[in-house]
Amino acid sequence: MKSGEPQPLRGVLSLEGVDPARVHREWQVTNTLWALTQRFLALVLLLLSLPLMLVLYLPVRLSARAPFFFKQKRPGFMGRDFTIWKITTMRSGSDKVAKYEKGVTLDDPNVTRVGRFLRDTKIDELPQLWNVVRGEMELVGPRPIAAGLNKVLCAAIPGFNHRYLVKPGLTNVSQVSVLENALGDKAIEDWKLRFEGEEHYIRNKSVSYDLILIALTVVFVLRKALRRVLRPRRRAGTLRHMPAAESSASTRKRA
Repeated sequence: MKSGEPQPLRGVLSLEGVDPARVHREWQVTNTLWALTQRFLALVLLLLSLPLMLVLYLPVRLSARAPFFFKQKRPGFMGRDFTIWKITTMRSGSDKVAKYEKGVTLDDPNVTRVGRFLRDTKIDELPQLWNVVRGEMELVGPRPIAAGLNKVLCAAIPGFNHRYLVKPGLTNVSQVSVLENALGDKAIEDWKLRFEGEEHYIRNKSVSYDLILIALTVVFVLRKALRRVLRPRRRAGTLRHMPAAESSASTRKRA
């Protein structure tokens, strides 16, 4: 090469001397190993969660008057339907109400008291570990949504069906960054925001991205669970240390 000509980029910025077929084979092996690792981890987590689900069995059955597990067909990888599993959080017959396909708020009267806690802490989604074991889902990916909601969002958000280029997941960017689902008139704008996060994940999907989101999800769930557990005690403590004047005034107001 003559002096004065631009030098080719080398090292990590260069593809010089790289066999594309070999790179593709290595990517396939990495992807396959991570997929198998996720299925193994999901099986271990599912077995570890069995005692918790046994403890929840009677409270869920008695409060909901319905089977412990909720099952529903939802679109998954490449738009193919699969059966998703969750712990029941709503009263018997709620699965027949069409409006609930588009989302449910925590204060909905058909959500049981036990169900509110399970939904808020995401414990109701533990049975989806079985979907990961079966290879229908992964630990990280777009959340699987009901067919009715999917139809509305595909019509309202351009390219929304791109989310089915990867397998659905237990958690994703929006799970750890958007606090609650918006419903009604705000649902479309809410899902546009969520879909931006899903598109970013799809374009940059990697093992390291998955591990970061899994770690963030663990922190997110633990914080929510602790907040739920500590909230009643905090209120009780506040009343216990209330000055006498405020306490008597409060009593008069309630009377």
